[in-house]
Amino acid sequence: MKLTQHTFDPWEVSVQIDGLPFTDFGTGDKVAVAWNNDNVTDSVDNNGNGKSAINHDHSGTFTFSVDPNAANYAHLIDLANNLTGVPVSVTSSFAHFHTDSARITRPTDTTLNAEYPSVSVVFKASVLQVDPVTTA
Repeated sequence: MKLTQHTFDPWEVSVQIDGLPFTDFGTGDKVAVAWNNDNVTDSVDNNGNGKSAINHDHSGTFTFSVDPNAANYAHLIDLANNLTGVPVSVTSSFAHFHTDSARITRPTDTTLNAEYPSVSVVFKASVLQVDPVTTA
């Protein structure tokens, strides 16, 4: 599966999750947006015959490394436990990555070690949209 990914420092982007600004990031945390751009896959068999497969998969993920002791982290765990699809938006200087509905795929159990410096929270979106940011 081919992926296109952008990774940002949190202070370089504006993040909204479930309609609320998300700012609970620590030193060294990252924001990553990746989507599956494997719409056309070209391949060649052992006899040299070429073929193409089209699957039109527009899914993607938003990955946030966050402080598990922050107030917003508890809200994220509530979203995961409720299996709620929420809007997620990441706006950089050049693009606006967004979806109307994303779900947390793997919340990290921080009770195993209370001294986690940060944990990764992954939202999966079935349709990840990317729009260019234009300046007026």
